[in-house]
Amino acid sequence: MMMQKTNKTRLLSLLFLLTWLTTAWAQAPSIQEGTILHCFDWKYTDIKAELDNIKKAGFTAVQTSPAQTNNTDTLMWYDLYRPHNTEVGPNPLGTKEELKALCDAAHAKGLKVIVDIIANHTEGSLDIVADYWKNIDLYHTLGKVSNWNDRYQVTHGEIGMKDLKTEDKRVYSKFKAYVQKLKALGVDGCRWDAAKHIGLPSEGDPFWSMVIDKTMYNYGEILNDTGGDDSKLIPEYMTYMSITDSPYGTNNVLGSAKNHQATPYGTGNYTKRFNTDKVVYWGESHDTYCNQGGESVGVSQDIIDRAYAVAASHNRIPALYFSRPIGRGVGAKVPQKGSMHFTSKCVAEVNKFHNAMNGKPDYYSADGSVASITRKGGGAIIVNFNGSGTVTVANGGSYAVPGTYTDQVSGNQWTVTATTISGQTDSTGIAVLYKSAPVKSALHSNVKNYKARMRKLKG
Repeated sequence: MMMQKTNKTRLLSLLFLLTWLTTAWAQAPSIQEGTILHCFDWKYTDIKAELDNIKKAGFTAVQTSPAQTNNTDTLMWYDLYRPHNTEVGPNPLGTKEELKALCDAAHAKGLKVIVDIIANHTEGSLDIVADYWKNIDLYHTLGKVSNWNDRYQVTHGEIGMKDLKTEDKRVYSKFKAYVQKLKALGVDGCRWDAAKHIGLPSEGDPFWSMVIDKTMYNYGEILNDTGGDDSKLIPEYMTYMSITDSPYGTNNVLGSAKNHQATPYGTGNYTKRFNTDKVVYWGESHDTYCNQGGESVGVSQDIIDRAYAVAASHNRIPALYFSRPIGRGVGAKVPQKGSMHFTSKCVAEVNKFHNAMNGKPDYYSADGSVASITRKGGGAIIVNFNGSGTVTVANGGSYAVPGTYTDQVSGNQWTVTATTISGQTDSTGIAVLYKSAPVKSALHSNVKNYKARMRKLKG
């Protein structure tokens, strides 16, 4: 009886181990090493209902729209970026309790939750903000930004809403408390909207040094540039958080996909300029899709997926995948469950490659309409910006291990030599090449060894 109980316990332990091994590789160990699904304008309950699909698609984290108190009626998407208070809801996304339930459910599946925070400003009209924020002394009075190359204006001027005096203790103490409220609900990370409009300690604003909780993941939105000396200001931002590399994501990656032309990785992006991985890439963001005249307005999802494949192929740099609102983005309303296209095979396989290749240096090559991103001692992602076709591209740095590969997206056979990678992309234009067998081999070996031990125990 004791032997049977012991064997049963071992069997249950092994089954748990096997389950873990078959799923653990699908998510990265941290947000900075993984990929992020932006559930833009989704209700918390809708995100919660799709967690299994999000996990299956290989994402490490989900990002919600701003959770701060607002009207609870249906709003335009940009209204959530005009908060009324530094409390967790309610707003059209849901309640504080629903956000906690989302975090609990996400953690149970090994996923993390990021919440967008609006700290630079409140509503344009102080008549409808919470009583605490009606005090005009909590705001800068410079007026609208007129010169985007004037750093003082960028950090003290208005961008359509009332600009908060973030250097004031009465302001930053409220946001410090708000972050801790989110953390207590189980939120794992903060996305800081309009981060470049909030000054740095070197500029006399202690906001970031006082508010950032470094036990959480933090990244800040910096669009285009800081409006000042980037060579000094961007490294200072990076001491507190990762930042969006908007010029690379929007101009280079998305621009290449739209123009059907692979452009060099170059020295313009932040990872090269600042020798860092504390950035966030994207193929598309809510700004490029929802703003009037945005860079991805009217661009097909196939083209966006190709841009995302490039953005998400780099080592230890998270890429944001944007779930598009149904219908035209400019007129998007809240709440709205967005596109489920993130479950498509090409997106999921890119994510799984990103996670499986974690820690392996990357090498980007461009040739005409084709880009290859190889991973040292691993595989490669090939992006044909023209869609389907037979291509030969460089095995950059000879990083990808020579051999015959089955494209995880199309099932086509590809050949990798020490210098080249050759094969045929399908209509997605994306080929994902790597050996996914090691996990399966380990499982097979463990099962085989366990069965042998069981036979031995039975005599």
